Amino acid sequence: MAKLIHADFYKTFHRVYFYILAAGLAALCFLMNYAMRGGMLGNMSSSVQFAVMLLEYPVIILPMVTQIVFSEEFQFHTLKNTASYGTNRTLLFTAKLITSILLCMILAAVVLAAYFGSMFIFLKHDAEFTSSLLNNFFMRLGVSCAVYAACITMSAFFTVLFRRNGLAIFFYYGVFYLMQYFLVLLHLEKFESYLLEAQFATIRKLSVTSFQKPLMVSAVTTLVFFIAGAVAFRRKDLC
Repeated sequence: MAKLIHADFYKTFHRVYFYILAAGLAALCFLMNYAMRGGMLGNMSSSVQFAVMLLEYPVIILPMVTQIVFSEEFQFHTLKNTASYGTNRTLLFTAKLITSILLCMILAAVVLAAYFGSMFIFLKHDAEFTSSLLNNFFMRLGVSCAVYAACITMSAFFTVLFRRNGLAIFFYYGVFYLMQYFLVLLHLEKFESYLLEAQFATIRKLSVTSFQKPLMVSAVTTLVFFIAGAVAFRRKDLC
């Protein structure tokens, strides 16, 4: 599996897409903190609190990473060469999923460095900017990462299931953002709290002391879409 992950990293880092995505996100972080300077919210503690409100937005970016890892090989039919050497398809799917998660972790490191770096450059230090505030933020970020992993697995499943990239992204966004309305139509509102999107409402709450539910929902969702994705990948025509 390590060789498969290394091969995916090699292909990703020798193409410009990933670097453009990382640079764009870093520039956006600098722009946000620059825009906050000088006003009532132009201090470090406000920037950290604002970052908590932004934790749901990386969900929009995640399909781009899975598209980089999966879609090009589907498009040019290069996966069949790897499979023809007898590589187990479940192992191949798992390796690509792990690659996607690791790439997202690299992007997260770039974004955090750009956000906090620009925060120290543009914003003033205030009394509310304490270690407990940072610990609280990173705790919520850690829980959000579990939700991100579930989203990446869901995106990988739709990428495997559909041949067209646009259709895979459409279903990913539809399931994440519109499933709650579908449940309302079916009079199943009681299940809304188990959707991935609903977990960010819990993560953003100031008074929350336990994040057990978001972690459990993320774990179950990851498992379901991993099994579905592995089955779909085994049955997919790679030619």
